[in-house]
Amino acid sequence: MMEQYLAIKQQHPDKIVWFQVGDFYEMFFDDAVLAAREMDIALTTRDTNKENPIPMAGVPIHAAETYLNRLLAKNYKVAICDQVEDPALARGLVRREVTRIITPGTVTDSEMLEEGRNNYLAALVQSGESGFGLAAVDVSTGDFSATETRGPKAWEDILDELRRLQPAEVISSSPDLLEQLKPSLLGKNRIQLEKVEPLEMGEVRRLIDQQWGEEFWEEANLSGYPLAAEAAAAILTYLRELQHPLGSHFHPLELYFAGKHMIIDCTTNRNLELTQTLREGDRQRSLLGLLDSCMTSMGRRLLRRWVEQPLVNIEAILERQEAVAELHRRPLLRKELRRLLRDFIDLERFCSRLCYQRVNARDLVGLKRALLLLPSLKKALAEAEALQLTEIAGAIPSFADLVEVIHNCLVEDPPLSLKEGGLIREGYHPEVDRYRSISRDGSRWLLELEQRERERTGIKTLKIGYNRNFGYYIEVTRSNLGQVPPDYYRRQTLVNAERFTTDELKEIEDQITGARDRLVQLEYELFEELRQRVAGHTNDLQQTAHLLARLDCLQSLAEVAERYRYCRPQITAGNTLHIEKGRHPVVERLSGERFVPNDLHMDENNYIAIITGPNMAGKSTYCRSIALICLMGQMGGFVPAKKAVLPVLDRIFARVGASDDLSRGYSTFMVEMQETATILAEASPRSLVVLDEIGRGTSTYDGMSIARSVLEYIATSIKAKTLFSTHYHELTRLEGELKGIKNYTMAVREKGKEVIFLRQVVPGHSDKSYGINVARLAGLPLEVILRAEAILAEMETAAAKEKQLSLLPFTSCLPAVRSREKELVDEIINLDLNRTSPLEALQILFRLQKKALENGEERD
Repeated sequence: MMEQYLAIKQQHPDKIVWFQVGDFYEMFFDDAVLAAREMDIALTTRDTNKENPIPMAGVPIHAAETYLNRLLAKNYKVAICDQVEDPALARGLVRREVTRIITPGTVTDSEMLEEGRNNYLAALVQSGESGFGLAAVDVSTGDFSATETRGPKAWEDILDELRRLQPAEVISSSPDLLEQLKPSLLGKNRIQLEKVEPLEMGEVRRLIDQQWGEEFWEEANLSGYPLAAEAAAAILTYLRELQHPLGSHFHPLELYFAGKHMIIDCTTNRNLELTQTLREGDRQRSLLGLLDSCMTSMGRRLLRRWVEQPLVNIEAILERQEAVAELHRRPLLRKELRRLLRDFIDLERFCSRLCYQRVNARDLVGLKRALLLLPSLKKALAEAEALQLTEIAGAIPSFADLVEVIHNCLVEDPPLSLKEGGLIREGYHPEVDRYRSISRDGSRWLLELEQRERERTGIKTLKIGYNRNFGYYIEVTRSNLGQVPPDYYRRQTLVNAERFTTDELKEIEDQITGARDRLVQLEYELFEELRQRVAGHTNDLQQTAHLLARLDCLQSLAEVAERYRYCRPQITAGNTLHIEKGRHPVVERLSGERFVPNDLHMDENNYIAIITGPNMAGKSTYCRSIALICLMGQMGGFVPAKKAVLPVLDRIFARVGASDDLSRGYSTFMVEMQETATILAEASPRSLVVLDEIGRGTSTYDGMSIARSVLEYIATSIKAKTLFSTHYHELTRLEGELKGIKNYTMAVREKGKEVIFLRQVVPGHSDKSYGINVARLAGLPLEVILRAEAILAEMETAAAKEKQLSLLPFTSCLPAVRSREKELVDEIINLDLNRTSPLEALQILFRLQKKALENGEERD
């Protein structure tokens, strides 16, 4: 057996080989040491009595998926080597073969995947310096797409797309490409990178023809996109090498390009927190988490694509919006759809497992129950008026015949195992019924034989039993062995009993076990026939899965719109952006305080808003809210506002916050400048640009110069709608100098040293940033706050007098601070609260506050 193992391991040196031995998958030598450490299981040895024992580790087959997931999560590849013949029938060594090879990008089992996101395997090819092809397949759902890009920005575009897809595994024939990907992708995600062999174009054409037919090449115009075709063929080759059947569940290759959807690069996705939060990576507190009221896994995956790729075709937007609007105004219909959708299985991933013959009887019964819901779903949509809803209702196929076949064939609650019988419904097949009858009669025969033998021998404790090693036996306790008749043949000796057989028991055993073995085999064969018959409906099942996913997304957008009081936006082909009482969809739900809505109006004469105001006053939240409202409108959904008139945008750019890129050696300021350069190079008059505090990562004069120059360039050369928040108050002078610029500020109310943020955006500009007030709110020590106030006052005086600043020593403020602080603290400590009435406590608190305010005025 070890020779057999070593021969198989030699064929798969880069994989951990799981070698089936009975009910366990065993690993040996280095694989065992590695697996024991990574899966946190015991490491034992084989041949412990020999000089060099073999390291060994194993996992039970029934729990294999749990341990397999641990290895895949750490980017290991696993070769599953199964016993491919019955050990009872094998002559000598049991034959074993590698039946599947699993890598992070080729997982199909739902238990090992996140239900709300795709698990992509991607392939990347390059031609020259600036031509790239990218293909991605989700083996678990059959989604298969490819794109191609050329030009000086091609590499950045490909990286953006890879970051959007977040593949579990990337393959390429170019080691240099894989090396470039490491700092770009691996710093933030665990992605397996794999080198594959390059393909000639003739081989590419042959692989595409084999998978989708000879006509597909011309229909898809793949001659015009050879790099996309080569990337797709690389995936097909890789899957074949991994012994994955290239199943019929793979959708026809979909070519997609920039311009088909609104472009949202990875920086914007991250800064707007579309699919996960910036700090914790939390999906639930992102826009996707807020909008996800889907009832199915299929819907959750599609909704993610809708968020990441909003529509740009106004007719498509309005069609989707009309469906959402109808579901919004018909809550009873929406409630019924949600009730029905809740009970659907994940049809997309079911089809994948069906193709790989990894569907059991329980899965088919689950499919039957799901398909039984379709007539009710169509009935619920019968009176729908929106085009997308009527299209969905009309396109759902009928599965009446398939439902009937599954019902007639399988029992309602079949066992998990396929090779222990109990699968087939009585009356479906006459031979199954006959063998079952023999099995049932056999039980009766055994009971009758047991009673007769007790009477014949006089042994009242005699019993007939069964185990897999010895078959049927008669068990007699040691105290009764003297009464055993001579026609009993000993089979097994126990501590307190002996087990025997007789000719009659052997004859009954042959009939029962023969019938049982034939029954189990026949049931499995009938199940295989049924599974193949169901597989013939794969295309219809996939079509149904897509329709249900669309319906689920539509109802989810309608449900969220009603729950959070969103309005239906007016989508126009014009250039006006008008929002009344707009809100940030996520912040308003998570904030502990009442959210203050704000307005915005932009048109051809007013397209840049310079927003000044204190830190923490809400500038960034306001800018993000405008971007999210525009994005949600182009998804076809409702938006968090009282009223919204939205243009169709080609891109949204959001450069918000500060971050560095240590993996590439880039500082915060360098990253900021690179992101700004991308915006200036790619924005158009149909874009929305959000720029938050450009230039703050360098010196004041450098930063202000860059910020002003960027503003001037956008205003004169690009004319994109721009929200520009800044603390460079000097930039507000541009309102009267350049067309299209208007100043806004965040309203505040000052009360002594206290500043109250009103969160209201109003026309005008601010002359103060209130940074020290924010520092006070953040809890900086009082000494530091007072020293900062003193320094600020001197700096402002020196700037006004245009003299060189000479700072006071830091310690000069401390005695006065400590004196006032000690006086107040001593008075509070000496209070006897047990003898203080509520009214007296209120009077004392008023007096202490007055004293603190007087001290503050003295400092001024």
